[in-house]
Amino acid sequence: MTIPNRALRTVRMNHTNISWVPVFSVKTSSTLQSDKETPRKRREGHKPRTTVPEDKETYHVLTIQTDPIHRRTMCALRERYYPPSLLRVSAHISLFRALPGSMLPVIKTDIAAAAAQTAPFDIRAVGPPVRLGRGGVGVSVSGLEPVEKLVKDFQNKWQDTLSRQDRAAFRGHYTLMNKVDDPEVVARCFEEVSREMEPNGCPGTALGLSLWRYDNGWWRHQEDFPFSGTGDKSS
Repeated sequence: MTIPNRALRTVRMNHTNISWVPVFSVKTSSTLQSDKETPRKRREGHKPRTTVPEDKETYHVLTIQTDPIHRRTMCALRERYYPPSLLRVSAHISLFRALPGSMLPVIKTDIAAAAAQTAPFDIRAVGPPVRLGRGGVGVSVSGLEPVEKLVKDFQNKWQDTLSRQDRAAFRGHYTLMNKVDDPEVVARCFEEVSREMEPNGCPGTALGLSLWRYDNGWWRHQEDFPFSGTGDKSS
């Protein structure tokens, strides 16, 4: 696959000798967040079921942590195609999007226990791309069977708390473009990503889980939970 030149200086697909020039950093984006921004209201289906008022509750996102080269490659693609005015979060594979802060101690205990029993495993972002919602383009990710099991286990444990969105079936993917109204731009992105994912997509390794605090569109990194189980990586 080809990599956008404006985000990557040098890449070798054997995963050596890579240097990356990030356009932004999610972990350090707190300096970009304005205190004057109007708080965003959540859709009903995106609210966890707690007794805490919405304006008092905090929300957290759980994603897959991948190896640096895979992450940088997918971030470069997202930076290339995502509308700049909306680009607040780097490329990610989300497991849950609205974990309530009021339940965070229990949630973190469950995540840590599951990660400790899971070994790192191979993944691959693959084509062909898929159309997503309003003016969106994404790519699927293969090899996520260990995470699919984790998601089902978490959904069973947290079923009384999760939002309707987080209770839905997990379909791991990267969103590279979203909310673009020009159909020609969307079609061009679709065609280019189709070519870039040929012939072998973007391989990588899932190393653990990452927890983020949602902050009015930004994500603030909270904690990583490395996969530390024994056994060979799955292919």
